[in-house]
Amino acid sequence: MEEKDFPALYRSANELSLNSQSQFFTALKCHLLTLVVASVLSIVSIPHWSVAALQVFALLGALACSIYLFSVRPEKLWYGGRAVAESIKTITWRYVCRAEPFQGDHEVARKDFRQTLKAVIEQNREVCRALTDHLEGTQISPVMEKMRGKELDERKATYVKSRIGDQHAWYANKAKFNRRKSRYFFWALIAINIFAVVCAVVRVANVEVPFWPTDVFVAAAASTLSWMQAKRFSELAASYSLTSHEIGLIKEEAKQPDTDEKFSVFVGDAENAFSREHTQWVARKDA
Repeated sequence: MEEKDFPALYRSANELSLNSQSQFFTALKCHLLTLVVASVLSIVSIPHWSVAALQVFALLGALACSIYLFSVRPEKLWYGGRAVAESIKTITWRYVCRAEPFQGDHEVARKDFRQTLKAVIEQNREVCRALTDHLEGTQISPVMEKMRGKELDERKATYVKSRIGDQHAWYANKAKFNRRKSRYFFWALIAINIFAVVCAVVRVANVEVPFWPTDVFVAAAASTLSWMQAKRFSELAASYSLTSHEIGLIKEEAKQPDTDEKFSVFVGDAENAFSREHTQWVARKDA
């Protein structure tokens, strides 16, 4: 199944989360960069009003970003939208696989699925008020119905490939990405701090020089550390790596279910595992 085949509510929540995440990190990046620019301008010795004016604009930009991050709180919609999207994705896979609690009659399952979607909306009213995309879309697509109507072997093959395989690859790639970024930013932070220390030491012997870039390196180090804390590269690398291993084990277990009842239990257990990791991620972000 592709993204376009999921319920319209999922697609809307997914896009809200992605857009809010982008807005959060863009504002944070601008905030940190403008602070570094302001520190650079503070050591520019050109006696012209334009330099001072540029520094004022840089500081105003940093202030505007701070106000935006504090008042709009885009990270709330990022986390909330992701929670809604993942909840809907989980119940969608349960529905199309005829897994608990949608393993019964098709008409009853459709009614239960719609009721579950309503429950998700009720539990996330604040987030759902911000969902303005795909309002005209359907919640049960033809592809969902088609997959639900397939035989056990076909449903199992699709679930293993499109759900378990997709999650396994995503977590494995994200673990590698975050581990690589963690090392990159760690050594960048060390290098910046070394430059700051060298500047401070050299200044001891050259106190007559009025301007030194020490403050620039200090600001750059603080900005780099803030970015690392916001991104949580090391923490996510470890978490995603562990989850990838767990999903690998789930993938091996997919060969065992040979009846609809056993497959229903298997899908339920797998989706509970996916939901558990996401719940822990949201808890870490809210901490």
